[in-house]
Amino acid sequence: MRDSRNPFRLRRAESIDNDTTFLSLFEPGILEIVPTESPLESVHILRSAAGGGKTSLIRLFTPSVLLTLSSQQTNTSIRELYQRMKDIGAIGDSGPRVIGVMLTCGRGYSMLQDLEVEQSRKDRLFFGLLNARIILAVLRGAIALKQLSYPDGLDSIEIELTNKPPSLQKLGATCTGTELHRWAEQREATLCESLDSLGPLQAESLPGDDALHSLDVVCPDRIRVDGKPVAERMLLMMDDIHNLTNHQRSLLFQTVIEARSPIGIWIAERFEAMTAQEMFSSGAAQGRDYGEILEIESFWRSKHAKFEKLAMKGADRRVQAATGTELDSFVSCLQDSLTGAEWEKRFEEIALELANRVQSQHGKKERFSEWIRIREQSEGSPRERALEWRSLEILIHRELRKRQASFFDDDPLDEEELGNREDSSLNNAAELFLAKEFGLPYYFGPARVSRLASLNIQQFLGLGGEIFEEAAAAELLRRPIALPPERQHALMKRMAKQLWDEIPRKVRHGRELRQFIESVGNFAHEYTYRPTAPNDPGVTGTAIKMSERSTLFDEATSKKRLELVRLADTLASALAHNLLVAQLDYGGRKEKWMVLNLNRLLCVHFDLPLGYGLYKERPLGVLAKWIDTPFADSNRQEGLL
Repeated sequence: MRDSRNPFRLRRAESIDNDTTFLSLFEPGILEIVPTESPLESVHILRSAAGGGKTSLIRLFTPSVLLTLSSQQTNTSIRELYQRMKDIGAIGDSGPRVIGVMLTCGRGYSMLQDLEVEQSRKDRLFFGLLNARIILAVLRGAIALKQLSYPDGLDSIEIELTNKPPSLQKLGATCTGTELHRWAEQREATLCESLDSLGPLQAESLPGDDALHSLDVVCPDRIRVDGKPVAERMLLMMDDIHNLTNHQRSLLFQTVIEARSPIGIWIAERFEAMTAQEMFSSGAAQGRDYGEILEIESFWRSKHAKFEKLAMKGADRRVQAATGTELDSFVSCLQDSLTGAEWEKRFEEIALELANRVQSQHGKKERFSEWIRIREQSEGSPRERALEWRSLEILIHRELRKRQASFFDDDPLDEEELGNREDSSLNNAAELFLAKEFGLPYYFGPARVSRLASLNIQQFLGLGGEIFEEAAAAELLRRPIALPPERQHALMKRMAKQLWDEIPRKVRHGRELRQFIESVGNFAHEYTYRPTAPNDPGVTGTAIKMSERSTLFDEATSKKRLELVRLADTLASALAHNLLVAQLDYGGRKEKWMVLNLNRLLCVHFDLPLGYGLYKERPLGVLAKWIDTPFADSNRQEGLL
């Protein structure tokens, strides 16, 4: 393993060069995202933002990994993973039951679309190159699954060719793996050499196909070794489809679905490949257009607590895989509370300051006298008393706001009324307000660190890597291992700033997008920290009506209101890069909303809470203006208090 000292640095499946290490780091619970119906037989589309876990999932089904998993099934660290893969049907008691073939679609395919020939010729060249590479990938997969040497082992493979396409007419009814490999290799070389040539392209002389004939050729019952099928099932996994052009992508989807091939096909792509209309309809047409569509972040959104638990278990695996350290769990790297004499003293000071403030501002008001008396008699810890005074201050502001809107009597509010108005959301708002006002750490502890993953494995590994790095260094220097809350908070702030600074560089039209997100973040911040703490503990984004959502990609509207077209593109880009997270059809019976929550790390950047579901809607016209005109704080004079 390239970086066994800090395995969190191995964020991409490609960077783990050892199958045993890959399996030991793979958290079995992630397999919940695998489609439950016919996962290895039909067509499934896997989508996520970068770092969502698509490639790791695909690698798990490749021959070398399945063979390693089968040989080490008694290993305690992978026993659960083995059983789950057995339940899926990918592996059995005697070994792998599926030949999983991974084909990465690089940017070379998109070059075909730039050729100055008619579209039909471009399509034939695209299919020709894809057919050749699918066949090559399957033959190499068969060699790997049967543990034969390459290329000599190709002679041991026999392929039955039925209903041969014109391009394979020169081969017999059956051929060896060597013969089919030579045909595909020559075809690929001819196409690639012509594309790389500096001379004029003679497209008419290049080999091409009018369909994905390779899907018929690579059926597992037609590929044999020693007279036996190479595997029970074939799973073709096509990764990085977002590198294709829009036309090629649509053509591939349509062709694969219409082919109704007996082999299983997974098509994996990033959200950035999708159009604005596809992004806003994301999840709504699942299973209708392309077979079952699996959007990884959408899958975990309704199970975010389970994802966060899986993330922590995955973090434990990486801690245990690290060399040069005796750490055995990720939780041991984190302090999860503000305790100790220093914090006791700090909260005692805060509680006293808040008590004095409430008493000086509201102590003479008969209506709040009973509430204040109850707080004065509190016997909780200094931190508990500080939270109680801050939550009381919020409740008083709410009462004063009500009195401005209507007539209320001045009868004192009693203890029962106070108890009825206090809840966990109010306490969470008080904690957030205390952190903001008195400079206390807020983003710390296992629960909040795992939530900051924002349902993205790569983002979590980045956060976990920073924490583990400092914990391991502390262990080496014989210092306390668990990072104190203030250091965790500082690290999360730094990582949030890093994400913020990367937006203009990594996202198309990134400066405009960041301007829009800054307006959303500042709006959420202003609304969250109003004295009455509306929507406690605070909002983390905005929303638009579902009835207005279609307006963003309606062709008739777009011709009249170009600013909405621009807004649609901006939102689609933010969703594609996991900077905003959409939740459709949210709300009650009278109105449904498309909620747009900020990435959890961006919540850190704007000092917002980390919960889901709380939002403050804005009209489309206002959101469109935020791309160019920053949000202006309309309640700046209210401040925090």
